[in-house]
Amino acid sequence: MALAVLLALAAPAHAQAPAPASSTPAAPAPPPYDADTGDAWIDARLEDLNAYALRYPDAFADEIARYLDVPRGYVVALGQQPGWAPGDVYFACALGKVLAQPCRAVVRARARDADGGWQGVARRVAGAGKPVPTRALRELLRSSYAHWERPLD
Repeated sequence: MALAVLLALAAPAHAQAPAPASSTPAAPAPPPYDADTGDAWIDARLEDLNAYALRYPDAFADEIARYLDVPRGYVVALGQQPGWAPGDVYFACALGKVLAQPCRAVVRARARDADGGWQGVARRVAGAGKPVPTRALRELLRSSYAHWERPLD
């Protein structure tokens, strides 16, 4: 009889037990982002990088440090600055890489004059009369997506 009472008391407690939590935490929604690089394909990838970087900040920072030749501490510090989304950090450092300039030079150029968005900054950093190396920027993005094993549309 006592066993039946104990089982009866335990059953409701077991039935109300919370479901186990998911092992994969939900990623926060990235804030709206518009890169304005002048290239819709690059803009879409940079927008996607914002979501990726929020979920995998270490992999994002490691990618920039390793393949875009920027000190990891600088990447992290830049990403913590107001007005710098992950897509901005990536684009600044990628633009510096393809133009053989330090990422810091591109960051300073944007800080001095952000008129025209990244499209304007890229034209100014590339130099008067020189084209923005869109093809090289696309290749860097493709490489990063391959490193992360992320599909490209």
